[in-house]
Formats: sequence, C-alpha cells, structure tokens
Amino acid sequence: MKKNLFLFLCLFILKTFSVNAQSPTLNGVYVGAELYNTPFNGMQINNIVISFRPDGTFNNQLNQADWKTKSSGSYTLKNSVVQLVFKNGDESKKYKLAANGNLESTAGIKHTLHKVKKVSTIPEGVYEKRSASTSGGTGTGMPAVGAFSSDLIYFDGKGNFSTDRSSVVGVSGDAAGGTVGGKFEKNGKTSGSYKLGDGEITLTFGNGNITRQSFFYSPPSEEDLVLINGEFYFRKEDEKEKPVATQRPANNAKSNSNNSPATGLPAPSGLLARLRAQYGGENIDKLTTVRETATLTGNMQMIALTDIARSRFRAEVRQNGKLLLVKQLDGNEGWQWLNGTKKPLTQDEKDELSLSQYQGILGLHKKLSSYFLTGTVSASGDDYIITFYKGKNKLVYLIGNDYSIKGNACSINPASPNISVYKDFTKTSGITYPCTTESSDGKNKLVSNTTSIEFNPVFTDDNWKTPGS
Repeated sequence: MKKNLFLFLCLFILKTFSVNAQSPTLNGVYVGAELYNTPFNGMQINNIVISFRPDGTFNNQLNQADWKTKSSGSYTLKNSVVQLVFKNGDESKKYKLAANGNLESTAGIKHTLHKVKKVSTIPEGVYEKRSASTSGGTGTGMPAVGAFSSDLIYFDGKGNFSTDRSSVVGVSGDAAGGTVGGKFEKNGKTSGSYKLGDGEITLTFGNGNITRQSFFYSPPSEEDLVLINGEFYFRKEDEKEKPVATQRPANNAKSNSNNSPATGLPAPSGLLARLRAQYGGENIDKLTTVRETATLTGNMQMIALTDIARSRFRAEVRQNGKLLLVKQLDGNEGWQWLNGTKKPLTQDEKDELSLSQYQGILGLHKKLSSYFLTGTVSASGDDYIITFYKGKNKLVYLIGNDYSIKGNACSINPASPNISVYKDFTKTSGITYPCTTESSDGKNKLVSNTTSIEFNPVFTDDNWKTPGS
C-alpha cells in the first residue's frame, strides 16, 4: 500500500539474476514504441529495441560494441507467447507472436513490435532522431551516436552521408524528379561515405575517422526508420509539405493555478471525494496502523510498519530470509541499521519516510489529506494531475478520468522524483489497494508485490527495536 516509498531502500542492493531460456525460436531485431503515463510529464513514449537470438538469449542494448553477443536476459516461446526475463531484475515482459510475425503486447497500452531488416542498400532520405516525449515535440539536442553527434543524418542512397544540420536541412527529394536540394559535401568531419553489412554500418568520414555501429532498416509501410546504434531515426518528410506551425507546446498539461470551474477541471476537494468513494471512504479513516509484507525485485522481501497516530514508520528488507536493512522514523528521529551498523537518518531520508503517509491510499485519510486539498489540478491528456507541497517537498497524484489512482511521485528538495505506478488492485476490509507497484528514480526500477496486508494490527515495543538489542 505504501511500498513505493521504499524504492530508495532497495535500489543499491538489487542484484543481477539470469534465467536460462527454453524452446527459443526467434531470430532478429524487433522495434516499437510503448506509451505510458508519468505524473510529472504526462504521456511519454518508450522506444523498445530487442535483438532475439536462436540460443534463447536477447539483447536490448544495441549501442554496445559487443551487441551481437551481449545478453540482457533470456526468453521462451510457448503457445505463441514470448516471455522475457531480464538479468538486471526488471519486470518480466510478455508478447504474443502474431501470424504476421509481429510481437503484440499483452499488458498496458497496446503496442506492436515490428522486425527490422538487415540491408545492403537504403533509399535516399533524411532521418531524424526525435524526442521520446509526446509533449515536447521533436528533439533539438545533439545526442551522441557512436563517434559522431547529430540528431539528423542524410543518406544519398549511393554510399554517401552527412550529419551536419546546416548541410542536411533542405536535402530531400522534390516533387519534380527527386533531385537533392540544399548543400552537401562529401569531405569533412560530419560527412563521408557509408557501407552496410551484416546488421552494421561503417561510416568513413572525410577527415579519415571510421566508426562502426549496429544498423537496421524499417520501410515506410512499417516503422519508417533506420535504427543506428539502437537509436530511432525516423524518415523526415519534405519540409515544403509541412505546415508552418507544427510544433506542439513544450508541456501538454493545462495549468489550473486557480482551480476555477471555468477551466472544466475538478477542484481538489472534488477529486478527493471521488477517490475516497472509490477506495474505501470512512474505512480508510478507521486506519491507525498497517503492516504490509511484499516481495521486491532482486529476490528480496520487505515488511513495512506504519503507525499513523504516532507518526512511526519502519521498513525491514530481507534477502533469502537474511535481514539486510532496517530504516525507522519516530516523529522526527530516525535511524538506519545495515548489516549490523546503525547510524542516524539524514533529513532527506526522514522526509522521504514521512511523505509515505501522504501518497497512495493513505493520502486519502481525513487526518492526512489537508495537503492534498491545497493542490493545483492540471490535465494530462484525459487524466488529471494534482500537485501539492508538504514544506519544500513536492508530491503528485496521477488520477485517471475514471477517478482511479494511477500513480504517485514525490521529489525531495530539487532531486529527481521517485515515480510509482499502481496495478492489480484488490479489496480487503472495505479498502481497495494496489497489489503491484512499479517504482523508479529515473535510473533504476523496482517492482513490489504485496503478499499480505493487515489493517490495525497491534504493535508492541518489540516491533520497534533495533536488531540484536
């Protein structure tokens, strides 16, 4: 129910696991895009790249020199269902192998993975690396691609390329006869010749530098892109055919700073009332203590204790039954025990534990929801975002248009937010809560599955002791 708050307890002790695959039958590189919601930025796009091998392994890191042999995990194929297991402990994924050879998602927002091709020639075209955010429009940075940096690349179809934006802009086939406009120089540090091989491209620059990277092609009838070093470069349309103003706003969330009814958005009090009605109402208000047991990514187990009345919180993390870590907060006094050593919590660690009670289902408690009521409501597509502060710390709820809690985020000081997405809701004692929480700090991902939960258990002093005392 509040396990998202213990992401920071576990990320540094996650271990890598490998699982041997059985019955492998896939061979090739598949790509696609998965939509997902984030509390801070609304709808986002996750570009997916997976290279399957006949030996039952796969690799989703095609930007490495050893991409052909590097393994990110293993997969099985049974009854047309492809099951992926990641070495780093990420949540396993499933796809359905369709009759046309595509891989169709089985969970979340539907998406399709197409198989891209190894080619020896490609048609003339300009390809552009685009942002992974639907709210930000096309990318304008200069991300590194192997030994060169560019967000545009032009192939003339005859073995020559350029990555210089000033050279590439305006280079495209015209309606008259497919001639190339704009300037183009074969010799220089941003242009030269290319050669396509076995899933690779070799670029020879005019200044003598040579670089080799993974390379695959998808025709206009499918993804219409080239995959260079694992990065998506989409074929760029002729600028003459584009409207003058096509760029989307930098943020697709419409602000509701004054929560005026004229905006068409609900007020915080209205959101709170609808959420309480859906998740337990007065039954939530009856909570005084909670004990939750869950399994975590990396073969770990967690027991979380919450005493609302006394503002007490405790998290115990074990691996294979061995106690690894305890963090505890009592009011504004807190400590950490790690492998026999005890030390005080920093203020940021205290804040993160304290903020647990203002998120998820607990955040709807009458004694805890006063901060929620001070929030600002904005729109994220068809969903709602409510943002509020406790002191200097920022909290966010992502709420569906059906008044479901999709996720939370909290940011301590200016740090990157910890984001949690909730799934698999169930009901106990009149309270509906998520059994699965996927949490991320932007770099690492933690999946937590609740195995048991107790509402209003009786805690004794022994529950709050330092281990070994």
